[in-house]
Amino acid sequence: MIRGRFVWLMIAAAALVGGACSTGSEPLRQPSRSLKELVGPIQKSVVTVVNYDLDGDITSIGSGFFISESGILVTNFHVLDGAYSASIKTVDGSQYPVAAILAQNRLVDLIKVRVDIGGNQVTPVVLSREQPAVADGVFVVGSPMGLEQTVSEGIISAVREMPAGAKVFQLTAPISRGSSGGPVLNQDGKVVGVVTFQMARGQNLNFAISVDALDMLTDESSHPSIAEWTIRNSRQGSALAATLCSKGSRLTIQGEYEEALTFFKKAAEASPDDPDAWYGLGSCYVGLDQPDEAIAAYKRPIERDPDNEMAHFTLAMYYKAIGQFEQAIPTLLEVIRIDPANLRAQFELGRAYGALERTGEQIDTFKEILDRQPDHIPTLLDLGAIMGKIGRYDEAMALFTKASGLEPDNELIYFNIGVTYSRMDRPEEAIRAYTLAIRANPRMAAAHYNLGMTYFNQGRRKRALDQYEILKGLASESADDLFEHIYPEITK
Repeated sequence: MIRGRFVWLMIAAAALVGGACSTGSEPLRQPSRSLKELVGPIQKSVVTVVNYDLDGDITSIGSGFFISESGILVTNFHVLDGAYSASIKTVDGSQYPVAAILAQNRLVDLIKVRVDIGGNQVTPVVLSREQPAVADGVFVVGSPMGLEQTVSEGIISAVREMPAGAKVFQLTAPISRGSSGGPVLNQDGKVVGVVTFQMARGQNLNFAISVDALDMLTDESSHPSIAEWTIRNSRQGSALAATLCSKGSRLTIQGEYEEALTFFKKAAEASPDDPDAWYGLGSCYVGLDQPDEAIAAYKRPIERDPDNEMAHFTLAMYYKAIGQFEQAIPTLLEVIRIDPANLRAQFELGRAYGALERTGEQIDTFKEILDRQPDHIPTLLDLGAIMGKIGRYDEAMALFTKASGLEPDNELIYFNIGVTYSRMDRPEEAIRAYTLAIRANPRMAAAHYNLGMTYFNQGRRKRALDQYEILKGLASESADDLFEHIYPEITK
């Protein structure tokens, strides 16, 4: 629990989007839009995915959604697995071919493809940076049983950590076959997850993978067609190993690590050169809290192929997850050796240096990123945060100003500006910045907390209590902490 200090928010996502902002001094809680208002724009982004065999006959139907105006589409790995061609059908009935596989990861059951669709034909979704919590309302758009553009509503009934590094959401929103690959959206209409599967024998047990798992996909450098991808997969390892990995992945998503372990062990025996089998084993050992075994499993693909970029990165992310930053750094450097253009690895390297308080190396790493990609918002914010922390306020503000010019509605930028003004003991400017963050995202608990603390430190208790009342519905621990500052417990 935070005591007497400002919340320091750092960002991890590379794609950052926000809402509208205002210059008023008091946050206004924006009314939630109705489901009907939210669904209309989303349906333009969601498609039906139709798969075909070698003879051109339909083999299966799933769902997907666009994440970029250039026609990049996300769906489940299993939706396209085994297909020889595919097309997508948009809400207006138009059909377009799936041209190429861009990135994929069997274990998190996600795949990105490029669709041959003309310009101005795509309305991409907005991916949420905010993870949903239990009992948060969500809705799903997809094509269950081929019934296109079907909408269902429910709540998040459970949130589970997937050992591979992503979160899994259990939903009450009804889904059926054909819903797989469709988006799960929050009450702001932003995508928080991707529908993965339902348990046929369960009572409304439906699962979705967090959109954060998109960062775990392996790029397909040659951008193969679906047929090329399917034929290649059939030649790599055995069909038995692929089937076993698929079953193990599903059990891992459900948290059934002991049972999943059996499938992955059999997959590794059937095809020792299949990295997915070892990644799956590692994930199971993580879930069973056996770190030594997990590390050994994650290292096996590296032993067989020292230039396996994904294997090094997976191992590095696990080292980071268990706080072994000293081990994560050389592993990330191996990723960068293999692919000097890997921006994600460089960014994670900078953060690992920061975790070890190797500030000089962290600053140098982030500056190298900005030399190559000056508009990388996460690096601008993290580097600005570091500069503010070490008292180089002018440099911090210059970085935040540059970021705000690129994304003027990004709440994280205003939040970090507020933190920097707080460090500079300029409360009025801090209040204005926190208010701008809240106007962009009324549910940003950290901004409400810091705004409340700033009011409290100025002796404006009523204003601080207003933030406490809002926080009670957003983050109860932060609300309690703020309340204890406003009305400290009297000890006898």
